[in-house]
Amino acid sequence: MKYIILLSILFSSISFAGGWTGWAVPTRVDVEGVSGFMVYGAFGNSGGCTVENQFYVQKGHPQYKEIYATALAAFMGGKKVQTYIHSCGAVGWYSLSPTAFNIMGPTSALNLTH
Repeated sequence: MKYIILLSILFSSISFAGGWTGWAVPTRVDVEGVSGFMVYGAFGNSGGCTVENQFYVQKGHPQYKEIYATALAAFMGGKKVQTYIHSCGAVGWYSLSPTAFNIMGPTSALNLTH
């Protein structure tokens, strides 16, 4: 029994391990109500979530405005971005079924390059 619990803890922590996305040009940016915004592109699935190639920034993020401005600049200028994903989670009306999106945590970073 204790081995089953240990394996459950191990696998649950692996599935929610964070990491850097791939570098990609944003192909779409959605503002989702008053909750935050979603960025689409070939980012991969660094958080191991059920939905890949998207990441979400919650309105309560301490650098929300700066990240939004950077994402829009990358989208408009065709520049690549990369972000650090801390977790997976449901996102407002996107999550009508049991899905989990890559979510930037409050200590995440968003990098911009050519």
